Order: sequence, then structure tokens, then C-alpha cells
Amino acid sequence: MAASLNRAAFYATVRSSLFGGRLKASQVAGMEAILDAAPSLLGTTSLGYSLATTFHETARTMQPIEEYGRGKGKAYGPTGFWGRGFVQLTWETNYAKATARLRQLGILRANEDLVKTPKLAMRLDVAAAILFYGMVEGWFTGKKLADYFGGGRYEPVGARRIINGTDKDELIAGQCGLIVDALRAAGHSVIPISPNLPVVTIAAAAAASADNPKPAPSGGLLRSGVQATGGAVRSGLAGLYDLIHTAFRKG
Repeated sequence: MAASLNRAAFYATVRSSLFGGRLKASQVAGMEAILDAAPSLLGTTSLGYSLATTFHETARTMQPIEEYGRGKGKAYGPTGFWGRGFVQLTWETNYAKATARLRQLGILRANEDLVKTPKLAMRLDVAAAILFYGMVEGWFTGKKLADYFGGGRYEPVGARRIINGTDKDELIAGQCGLIVDALRAAGHSVIPISPNLPVVTIAAAAAASADNPKPAPSGGLLRSGVQATGGAVRSGLAGLYDLIHTAFRKG
């Protein structure tokens, strides 16, 4: 696990495009934790949307935060299971589900329990794992990254349904475009195709990618719908790896 890219180049780009020309050490630390936790086969647009979601949900701090008001006025508020982390995990049942899955993944030890200690969701490695596995596996609403990205799809507005309906969907989509631009400028790539991946899966992924050769819109061209810079070959490979990632998750 860990995203493959030139991190210095990435930070240089997002510093000017998203952070007003200045990055705090805490913001870099948060993004480092996210990039370190990113599944190696996660495609560029999926990673970009995950970072954009964090940018929005943490009010640009890129650090795990507690929900403002601690759930005041909401049914889960009095229970203590208000939103925490990069994506605001709520409700006791979701804390329990996250505990079971993160133990299975080896991120939480057997004696670590998000239900007994909800503040564990604020720990960087735990928050990053909840971000990625929650969005890849559809923990929050049943919607997943693969429903909106990969295989020629680039639907950052609709992807808000992974987390929270349509709230601020266009705003986050624009931020996603800028982050995708930065990831591409930094040379983000996924790991090479595993020799253990079944040949039929590789062939199917390649065929689907060939049917959708268009690159995703860049941040600057998102509203106009004009295609992003970069050749069809590079886009095809990105789509191929996104599909392979999806195949691994479904396997």
C-alpha cells in the first residue's frame, strides 16, 4: 500500500491550486498519512476524489476532526458516536462494523475497539483506513468509488452519494478536478499488473478500457466538459488499472 507519485511535485501544485499558496505542516502530515494508506491499485481519479472528500469534510485541515457540535440535534448525538475522522464516521453500528473490518485488515489490534474508544477514529492511520475502505467497499451509503470512477467513468458530482447524498457535490467535484490535475502532474501511477491476476481478468479489463479511451476532464476544464490533456494511451492504462483494482475488491 502507498500511492506512487512525486510527493514534492504534488504538494507544490495543490499548494497553489487549493491551499492559497501555503501549506501547514499539519496539512502535509495528514496528506502523507492518506497517501501512505492509499491502496496501490487505486486509480488516479478515485484517489483524487478521496483527497477531495477529505479536503471538504475536514474543513481543509487534512486532519481527522470531530463533527462540529458533536451531533447536537441529531439522533446519534447523545450516544457519543458523532462524526469523527476524515469522513465523519457516525452511529454505533458503523463504529462496530469499522472495528471488525479494520481488525481483519490488521490495522486495529484485537484489544482496540472503536465502540469502546470512539476517539480511535481520530488516529491518522485509522482515519485513513476508514476513508479508503469505506469508500472502496461502500460502508456509508452502499455507493462505492467504482460506481463513479474507472473504466472510462469520471462522475465526481454523482460520487458525493458515496458519503452524503448531494450535499456540496459540485463544489467537491471541482476540488477533485484540481487534485486529479496535481496527481497527474506528479506522475501518479498504480503498481504493475500482478502476475497472479487471472489472464481473463486482465483481458476483460483491457477490452473495457479500450472501449472508453477518453481521459477524465481536468480540474480547469471540468465545467466545460472539455477533455483533459494527456494521450488516450495514458488514460486507457489508468482505466485498466482502475478496473483491475475493482476486480481485486470483488474477488
